[in-house]
Amino acid sequence: MTKIHPSSVIDSKAEIADDVEIGPFCTVGPNVVLKSGVKLISHAVIDGRTEVGARTVVYPFAALGMLSQHKMSHSDEARLVIGEDNIFREHTTAHVGSPVDKMITTIGNRNLFLVGSHVAHDCILGDDIVMSNCAALAGHVQVGNFAIISGLAGVHQFTRIGEHAMIGAMAAVIRDVIPYGLATGNHAHLDGLNLIGLKRRGFNQKDVLEALKVYKLIFKKKEGTFLERIDEAKDLYGENPLVKNIITFLKEDTKRQFCMAEGNEEV
Repeated sequence: MTKIHPSSVIDSKAEIADDVEIGPFCTVGPNVVLKSGVKLISHAVIDGRTEVGARTVVYPFAALGMLSQHKMSHSDEARLVIGEDNIFREHTTAHVGSPVDKMITTIGNRNLFLVGSHVAHDCILGDDIVMSNCAALAGHVQVGNFAIISGLAGVHQFTRIGEHAMIGAMAAVIRDVIPYGLATGNHAHLDGLNLIGLKRRGFNQKDVLEALKVYKLIFKKKEGTFLERIDEAKDLYGENPLVKNIITFLKEDTKRQFCMAEGNEEV
């Protein structure tokens, strides 16, 4: 049976599963879908065409599904789709998509959004991501599975963050960050691979060591062009699954340059 505190304002058109819990002083709009086990603790606002996946928990003063912070954000058809088992801590925000893109913001499963973090319009987030306090994604950003974005870091619009990458605290990211990369500084540069994260997640040690060699080959070596070094890495370690992901990422279409190692900024 749905538990709704009498102080909350829930539009009669909203689709709410039978076991949803809505605490005091929440607001839920007419085009909202709350799946099984969703819990709004208190003072949360869910609006727009927003779907919140099963067992997601929303803490006080979070606002999900509002119009994007964009001058062309005027479409009632824009959407925010949130997967299962996410946690949105206090004062987090995630906006619907915009007419300048595909009209949808997508968030996967089991992500953790800490206090004050922000997901802008048209972003695409995978699974098991952590966004720390006040980390912010501008519009159209893509974030891969298991990425960590540390406190007060900011990511420029259209930038891609690869899977298992880690963005250091207060970094300003204006270039794509490779899978497994560690990016720090203002403006952020690659500072190696996220070795601690890879160890914690049980990656094969041999694969990690080879990926580290590839990082040094592509991003630290100065001989040859960037593309030549990518091809060299593919020839040497192309069957390594981590290396495959890095090379695939580097060869995909992108609107941004790549985050490079400090002192080797030719791209």
